[in-house]
Amino acid sequence: MKYIDKSVHLEEGHVITDHYLNHCCRIVDGNGGYHYQNVDYDGTFGRTGAKDDMVQLALDNQENYCCYCMRDLNMQNQEVTLEHIIPQSCDRAKFNYYVGLHVTPLTADSVVRTVDFTGVSNMTVPPRPHTVTFENLVVSCDGTFPDRKGSSQCCNHKRGQEDIYPLFYVVSVGDEISYMEDGSMQPNSQCSHQEEYRDTIGKVRLNCNNLRDIRRLWHLFNGEDQRVLVSCLNDKDLRNKMLITVLFKKQNLMEQDSNILTKFMKDEYWKTFLLYHWFHGKI
Repeated sequence: MKYIDKSVHLEEGHVITDHYLNHCCRIVDGNGGYHYQNVDYDGTFGRTGAKDDMVQLALDNQENYCCYCMRDLNMQNQEVTLEHIIPQSCDRAKFNYYVGLHVTPLTADSVVRTVDFTGVSNMTVPPRPHTVTFENLVVSCDGTFPDRKGSSQCCNHKRGQEDIYPLFYVVSVGDEISYMEDGSMQPNSQCSHQEEYRDTIGKVRLNCNNLRDIRRLWHLFNGEDQRVLVSCLNDKDLRNKMLITVLFKKQNLMEQDSNILTKFMKDEYWKTFLLYHWFHGKI
């Protein structure tokens, strides 16, 4: 998993949000004051183009990788979604839970519940409403794989409204996650929030079978030239040879390796495997 540094594009994100708020939601009162109303992520935020701008900015900020599973979103042809870290619908207790994690940039100085933002006259920014502010928005893949089975999916759609720990906002997250030989991921001994990490990994299903198999292959092909792996897409004989060469070396992983061979001889699965090139040389 990769640390997401929002500070790099924070000013641009604020420009998008502030333009939307001031042009679509700011109402001047008769006494010279003002208030904000109808801050609507699913409505005007999308219809005015602000959402599209935020998606593109988040993609740039994350170097086109899914915030959870590290799929290359620039290469895929599936839906890309904006993920609300603090859920769109949240009571004050849930909002305070996230702010209380003290994970930058989700701080009380930068983010406020949208309903509280619109409930106060002459509200100033920051803080900005949580449903439309850059600090609370990251980009995710749709979590689907060629088999389209719900049990093999991951990321945003599998999380739903579940509470998570935003581990991608932890600077040292890359040093706190370990990838096992079977492709599973888990927090290591350096992680100070092991239970929170495990809970989030489970809720987002980052150890679903497809992701474990993909990461196992990148582990096995760790030293292989990526160009050779790409060429296997159009050369099934070479692909079969490459897979047979690296699989079936561990007795306890024979069943998984057998499933991997069957699965990744299919073109659509090999294409999906290549979307996860971020793991090359890292596990």
